[in-house]
Amino acid sequence: MDTPFLEISVEHTLEKSMSIYEILSQISVAFEVLYKKDANIIEQGGIFCVRIDFDSTLDFEKIYEQPYSLYTFLFDNFINGNDEFEKLFSEDTSNQIPNKNGLEENYLVLRYRTNCIAPMRNYYGFTSHVNKIFGDKVINEEIVDGYLRFIQTKTDFKALLAPGDVETGWKKRFERRKVDLNHPLIQEFFEKVKEWNEKHK
Repeated sequence: MDTPFLEISVEHTLEKSMSIYEILSQISVAFEVLYKKDANIIEQGGIFCVRIDFDSTLDFEKIYEQPYSLYTFLFDNFINGNDEFEKLFSEDTSNQIPNKNGLEENYLVLRYRTNCIAPMRNYYGFTSHVNKIFGDKVINEEIVDGYLRFIQTKTDFKALLAPGDVETGWKKRFERRKVDLNHPLIQEFFEKVKEWNEKHK
């Protein structure tokens, strides 16, 4: 098999103040910060996309291993069975945009194209469930060569860009959800994140 690659392009967006190139630039920067991999914007047939090339399948799998490990740790050691924690994340409807039929339109639809889908399948299957607990409205749909990610609001998009394995990233994410950072359950959550970070230094 050829060495793995990942391409991220915009299928649809309601964004008016940023160009598609600017959206992809944010994704590129976030990818490099999160995974320490070069993420270049290229043009193919008039369509821009973020392109990341990997040395091997193992190299590709590594970008999903760490966040998957964190999510499973948090789920098993704090979130699972803690209904009060989930209730802290009130539904944010402030930037949902209804279409002409009164249905909510997606702010952004991203296409993730790859020749190595297995690591993505394992990751998106579980983390989608956990992200719903945090109030995120992101639906992942597997297609023949990757995934479509339906991102309902701009807040959901910003949450995807925030680093999930450091405390400051989670704080920004919770602030966007208007969650009280001083709530005892949130403080307990941060302690669990710190515990995981200590084990994975």
